[in-house]
Amino acid sequence: MENTSVIEALKAAIQKDGQGLYRETGRIEEQMLKSILPNGEVREHKMAEIDYLDLKIFADEIDIALKLQNSYVQSLFAKNAVGLVDLIRIVNVETASGFKGAVGSGRQLDAILLRAEQFQDPDVGVWPTPRTSWIRNITAAMAAAGPTNFIERGTGALAHGEELPMAVDEGLVILGFANPAAALCVDAVQITYLAQAYNIQNLDFELTDTFTGSPICELKQPLYIYPRESALGTVKYYRSGSDELRPIGIWVKMSSNLRAPLTS
Repeated sequence: MENTSVIEALKAAIQKDGQGLYRETGRIEEQMLKSILPNGEVREHKMAEIDYLDLKIFADEIDIALKLQNSYVQSLFAKNAVGLVDLIRIVNVETASGFKGAVGSGRQLDAILLRAEQFQDPDVGVWPTPRTSWIRNITAAMAAAGPTNFIERGTGALAHGEELPMAVDEGLVILGFANPAAALCVDAVQITYLAQAYNIQNLDFELTDTFTGSPICELKQPLYIYPRESALGTVKYYRSGSDELRPIGIWVKMSSNLRAPLTS
């Protein structure tokens, strides 16, 4: 059976000293992470030194948050557990206060699962206008028009299509998408990261486990948006209907930016 626990995944991530990332004492040293853009450009990101206890706090809390989630969602997080830790460490380069989760304060970090209000409504021209729901009415004209913005910045009536930017003290990861719509009407997604467009990926929701009521498609490569970076997500609708596409991932932020329900 595929692992569905972030805790177990971090225990299995053996380090040079023969122990995993899930432990209560010691610190993991500063390291560098390399990523490659579609044009072959190599980018480097510094991962801050951090207490292993902080990584344990993250694993404990994310497993609790995922406890009642679909097992496929749980396995997505477990599969990418090390990458999630890397994201936290990269954000911590600027915040330098560690990850304390639910009891954090000030510049200490926490992670929150994604919800609609965190994203700009792509059908409204005035920014900022947060989504009120993942449910989106898709018209025949939208289906015929081609790729439609799904995750974007949006800074005005004529500015749709701008990449969603990360501040110096936050980071976002999208691992895949779920779509519990009764009648599916979306079949492809394209990610643009730092102005570099990735290949189109089909969203074969109709071929996934529809019996759970929440078909899930994993991105072939998770989308990590690190501090000071940006990305855009566009999708292709092939017919009109009521779509319920939603991203699966987390947003890492400072605790001081997670105290306002309407803007966090």
